[in-house]
Amino acid sequence: MNRKRSLPLPVSDLYRRKRRFVAQPQQQLQQPQQDEKAVDSEDGLWNSELPDSSFPNDAEATMLYLKDLFPVEKFQSRLPPIIVKHQLYSMITNRTLADKQLGELRTRGDVRMFKMSTSEADEFCLVFTEDYKRHVILHTVKSGANLALVERFFDTVIKECPDISFDKQKLMTQYKFKEEEIHQLIKCGVLNTRDVGSWWLSIPDLGIFIKSFLRGRKAVITMIRKSKYREILQQDLETRKLPKVARLGMMYHIHDIIGADLVDWICTTSGRLLRLTE
Repeated sequence: MNRKRSLPLPVSDLYRRKRRFVAQPQQQLQQPQQDEKAVDSEDGLWNSELPDSSFPNDAEATMLYLKDLFPVEKFQSRLPPIIVKHQLYSMITNRTLADKQLGELRTRGDVRMFKMSTSEADEFCLVFTEDYKRHVILHTVKSGANLALVERFFDTVIKECPDISFDKQKLMTQYKFKEEEIHQLIKCGVLNTRDVGSWWLSIPDLGIFIKSFLRGRKAVITMIRKSKYREILQQDLETRKLPKVARLGMMYHIHDIIGADLVDWICTTSGRLLRLTE
């Protein structure tokens, strides 16, 4: 298959061809005014999977859209809105640009990245820092853990260091945490063992998300595999029902399987066609 022909045009190129101006990502996105006569066949590119506002080629705007897809209420507020990193690539085709802009968000302290314990070695998830802090504090209060210690962790480690893992030397030497305090942070769920003397930054109750995420992905892939020629129109897939154990929603998983390259997608006269890459 010629993958170049099956990939979407970058959003910025799509508007450039029509000589449309796209708002800066820091400003509120507005629906660009379009002359219906100027709309060509490629305007059907996104179909129904994007909200009413058109998105620039920008990681932060894309994250805000994906954040809104996360059904916090279905997890009884036990999780913050979580975005899987490769979901960005389902909307921003220039992956180098997406990674660069994401790096800038992490350096500014606006976003935290976390390692996901899945079978894929390079799967990471993202959470806006304010959402992460709010979730951790709420979890700490409910569990009766050491709130002062957690707040100190945020005021030092989270504020100063964008890393996704930390070793014992850094925590004890640079940030002055005692070994017992590190064990308390593990119990709070903000640290998860990576290796002897090193820990991943973590999200309390992240396992609940991973369990639902993997079940939902498997269910969606199975639906496509059982379809004729192992392909399906996205608009048809959106109408399918997921099992109750998959609480993240169909659109969330569609962005997952596209960004993870589990499917190729092709624009057709009937809409976007998703085809398994296996």
